[in-house]
Amino acid sequence: MYHQNNIVLIGNSVTEQSKSIAHLKKRVICIDSFNDEDLVGEKFKNNNQYGLVNKQIIEILEDLKLNKEDTLIIVSSDYDQLANYYEQLKNFGYVVGNNLESILKIKNYKQLFSNLRKSNIVYPELYLSKDNIKDNAIIKNTFISGGLGVRKYTSGINLNNLQENEFCQKFIDGLPCSVLFIANHNKEFVIIGINKIYNKKTKFTDYCFSGANSNHSVHDSELSALKKYINFFVENYNLIGINGIDYINSGELYFLEINPRITQTAFLYDDVFENGFVDAHIHSCLTNTLPLINSNLIKNNKFETLFAKSPFLFNYDFSSFDFLLNIPEKGVYIEEGQPICTIFASSDSEKKTNKLLLDNILLVKNILKNIEII
Repeated sequence: MYHQNNIVLIGNSVTEQSKSIAHLKKRVICIDSFNDEDLVGEKFKNNNQYGLVNKQIIEILEDLKLNKEDTLIIVSSDYDQLANYYEQLKNFGYVVGNNLESILKIKNYKQLFSNLRKSNIVYPELYLSKDNIKDNAIIKNTFISGGLGVRKYTSGINLNNLQENEFCQKFIDGLPCSVLFIANHNKEFVIIGINKIYNKKTKFTDYCFSGANSNHSVHDSELSALKKYINFFVENYNLIGINGIDYINSGELYFLEINPRITQTAFLYDDVFENGFVDAHIHSCLTNTLPLINSNLIKNNKFETLFAKSPFLFNYDFSSFDFLLNIPEKGVYIEEGQPICTIFASSDSEKKTNKLLLDNILLVKNILKNIEII
């Protein structure tokens, strides 16, 4: 066990991370965009809707006056580009996970796609000019995750006026999936699980990440391709800890993006680790230890996030609903398009899990009228 007693969790939503390490009896400090009721530990709100590491977070850490040698910092969001906040974070503790150099290399999409092409990893075609677009296309931003930086391309968009971190890419219709893996400094890795991914249109984006179904079974050929993806990033970008790769299966596999951090799907596998997924992430980065995954505990887990289709004041008591996650505190004003809460279901089969999830959604729908559901 690592000796540090302070664990700082930074991200867009860190509720499930805080629950994962609550049993370790450490001091857990949560800094995220929502400060939900079911967060475990000390709560501090970051007003940035994406949970970016920014000046506000640095000021919170300054006020806390933590012992640097006794503090671990886990970041599951991106960094604001206004300053080198990664280096500033290191003044307050050990930053667990991928370093900024590796992250920025991945964010350099032109070089990344060039390297993918050399390794024969297929990705959706890039469109550099309007004349090249013959199919449906999307605009993506490399510095915004969770689908929040994705929008449909329309003929009125001038590709020459895109932001520095934006690019246009062919839209591929198929089954969206992700593979979750954990790696160490020796460039060894273990696949944690493969997920079906769900998204929905909200006020803020056309493809907002809204949920996932764990332990998706794939053919050997697909598994082999995923191992090739992971090996490419571990070898070339020195990734460590828990990471996720999004891809789409349309008969052929297409790489979509890499998330070089703990992802929102990691909690689906919390039970398969001896001390939870956050602890496994820490150990892989600090002690170079890859976890043993208990296959006897693998279940079919699924979650779906509900979003507001109109603004409202949240003033409900959901304490009797043990399947709810990311529950807002009473008195919180929720804007149109913002997440309200997350519905969770678990069973021994996907069919049972889907039925249970729909039943749970109906229970919540009877109370909340202004939600949008897929």
